Order: sequence, then structure tokens, then C-alpha cells
Amino acid sequence: MHRWFDHASGFTTFFYRLIFTIKQAFKDSRFVLHAIGKLRRFWLVHFRKEYVQHKLLVRKGDCHQCGTCCNLLFICPMLTKQGRCFVYGSYRPQACKVFPIDRRDIDKVKLCCGQCG
Repeated sequence: MHRWFDHASGFTTFFYRLIFTIKQAFKDSRFVLHAIGKLRRFWLVHFRKEYVQHKLLVRKGDCHQCGTCCNLLFICPMLTKQGRCFVYGSYRPQACKVFPIDRRDIDKVKLCCGQCG
């Protein structure tokens, strides 16, 4: 019985280390960070409209149309070769219109070496 407990303890330690390593890899992954950010912004824009409206009221600065936010997870198909949004003035999705919603979005742009207005 004592041997079984030692083996179980060893397996528990192994799986704990494995899960911790995988968790750290995802935590440090830029892809995962950007994917979570996109999902977060989608959720806020469509289901937390009051929060977005409040953040827009206290936001300062304007969009410089640098295109960094359009390349956070994948390259937006609406970007021109010059890096400008093809539908900027007319048919932009709501998540694009309100970007950046809060400080987290600005920090994501900084990870890509960009600077949001």
C-alpha cells in the first residue's frame, strides 16, 4: 500500500509540472493573448455596451489609422497595401470602431511594437 501511494504522489507531481508548463507556454504566447483579446472585445461590444460607452466617454486621443490593431491576431482582409482600412469611414465592424476600449487594448498594441493614438 505504501508503494502505491509513492507512485501516485510521483504521478501527481509529474502532471502538476506538466500542466504548469503548458499554462506558462499559453500565458506567454502572443497568439493566445491576441485571441483572448479579440474574444474579449467581441463580448464587450455586443453584450456589455454600457461598459464600452463609459470607456468611450473617458477616452482621449484619436485613431491615427496606423493599422497595428488590424494585425493583432491575423491580418484584416480590409487593409490596403498601404496599411489603411478600406472600409474605415463606412462599414467597419463595431469592435473596430471602438478600438481601443480600455488600457488592456493599448497594452496589446504595445506588444506588437505599435502606438495607439
